[in-house]
Amino acid sequence: MSIQDLHMFSAASMNDHSHMHLWVKGASLFVGQINSLVKHNNFTLKIVDINTFDNESKNILAQALNENRSDKANPHNYHFVYSYIFNKLGKESQLKVLEVGIGTNNQDMISSMGWYGRPGASLYAFKQYLPNAQIFGCDIDKAILFKTDRINTCYVDQLDASSFDGIVQTFGKQKYDLIIDDGLHSIGANLNTLLFALDNLNNNGWIVIEDIGANNVSNWTGIDYILSQNKQYETFMVNEKKEGGGYMYVVHKL
Repeated sequence: MSIQDLHMFSAASMNDHSHMHLWVKGASLFVGQINSLVKHNNFTLKIVDINTFDNESKNILAQALNENRSDKANPHNYHFVYSYIFNKLGKESQLKVLEVGIGTNNQDMISSMGWYGRPGASLYAFKQYLPNAQIFGCDIDKAILFKTDRINTCYVDQLDASSFDGIVQTFGKQKYDLIIDDGLHSIGANLNTLLFALDNLNNNGWIVIEDIGANNVSNWTGIDYILSQNKQYETFMVNEKKEGGGYMYVVHKL
């Protein structure tokens, strides 16, 4: 993105183009300003403990995740939420699961898992845990894309909303029961994934945005306020209760 792409934050006044650094400053203020505005409507982002999703299946899913070298159970506690969701959807059902960000091990790329990371680890785990599901994944690293029995992947750049069209072009026009964002972990990338997910989710489907840092939780206040106005959705900001903190944003389409 060039600074010209920030024209919506321009002053539209004399000498504006010779002070384009102010466009960047305006853009950096915007999310915080929206969140402050939402507070004037007496809205507060509610945070729930991950133990809210505790269930008897969590350890079985954790085992599958660990066996496939996914970090979703350890060090994260996401297996609480995903096992809960799969119980609600029906573990034996013909589910369609899409994960945006499947884990690059290219150390030169942002959000790399490091040399010993296993690309597609959670996709393999979900395939193992869900016997009748079709599993789909997307990533910006074209070198790690693959296709195998019940798993297919494609390219997506989360900061380019138009690149999400590749999902439809590759996998076909369809709705998903669970859409996961485990990609770039920036608010712009998250929002592009969320917007795609809201348009491509089955009724009773779920969206999960992973790895929200403690310092970034407030970014979701305005987003949660907007979604809360639509009674078609229930939302949760979930504290994963791991060392160092961490959160996940969960949307359920009723």
